[in-house]
Amino acid sequence: MSLSKRILKLIEEKSLNASRFANSIDVKRSNLSHIISGRNKPSADFFLKIKKIYPEIDLNWLITGKKLKKDVNFMTPENNSIESVVVFFNDGSYKKYSQ
Repeated sequence: MSLSKRILKLIEEKSLNASRFANSIDVKRSNLSHIISGRNKPSADFFLKIKKIYPEIDLNWLITGKKLKKDVNFMTPENNSIESVVVFFNDGSYKKYSQ
């Protein structure tokens, strides 16, 4: 599925038309139209505006067409205990607190 089709699918899933979607993410309708038609490529700012208004959107899917596999990019600790905490002070010094 092309980027244009993914954007159109997003607009449809949000039950919006292109004008309302453009208004919701604060871009000009003509800019959205040019992106959907393939005339222009979307900027990083375009995607950030979408993520700001629709945080549930998987930007990896929107940009590449592939779902983000959470287990690939996020490490889970073997245990949930905190070993130590480090506090940094404005003068450049720090203090480490351990249990």
